[in-house]
Amino acid sequence: MIEITTPQQAREVAQLDFCYMCGRPFADDNPSTRDHVPPRSIFLTKDRNWPLILPAHAQCNSEYSFSDEQAKGLIGLLHPTNTGTPPVRTELVGIIKRDDKPAGVLLAGLSLGTIVCKILRACHSALYHEYLPARTENMILLPLPIFDPKTGDMAKEAHLPQHEVFCKLIKDNRKISNVDRIEAYNGKFRFEVVWTTTDDGLTNFAAFGIDIYEWHHLADEVLGRPQGCVGFYKVANNTIPNGAASANRSREFRFEYSEALNPFER
Repeated sequence: MIEITTPQQAREVAQLDFCYMCGRPFADDNPSTRDHVPPRSIFLTKDRNWPLILPAHAQCNSEYSFSDEQAKGLIGLLHPTNTGTPPVRTELVGIIKRDDKPAGVLLAGLSLGTIVCKILRACHSALYHEYLPARTENMILLPLPIFDPKTGDMAKEAHLPQHEVFCKLIKDNRKISNVDRIEAYNGKFRFEVVWTTTDDGLTNFAAFGIDIYEWHHLADEVLGRPQGCVGFYKVANNTIPNGAASANRSREFRFEYSEALNPFER
């Protein structure tokens, strides 16, 4: 099991010798810069100690500036002091509040998939010290349904049956302290991952969950249930990284959960 849960462990990650966004090494004509993952501006001032920082090429980092700004606006909807301003270049179609706090939102024009994929690639690099050239089509369930202005309704949800299986896999292995994890920004950012193999024994893959300020509540009133960020991925050489947490397949877990699509349900 690999963890990054202390400032000292985070400082070691900041010394990686490759760009986590493209996988290439740094050079005099292409130096590194420090990138906060998720963006530091997302978090309230009291939660910015301590951050997760990874090295990246300045050019690679600049390509994500737009999605980083959108992420700031999205997470701002979860803060009690928020005024309801939507992320840059998005349209706030609807926002539902409970006890004066946002309980559900609908947005058009949000690049949430790009935001999540960047976080995933960073966390894999931080935990396993290797680049992740991930393909994520239909692999990640996002924590918020996106509004499609062309149809006037929510965009087709990428909820697949296996997402519930992956949620349970993460929660079962968390209960036996068998997940690789990152916890930063005063505990307001969490990433957990556990590795397993398909039933035919041919493919190794990782099931993961991402949480920022319990963002699974963004979907509560829109969908009538919490919906966290959960997904799966595999690496190019079909191996499990050294030291990674492998799911226990020798026993059946009978833990019961009420939130099938929230990987961080306790």
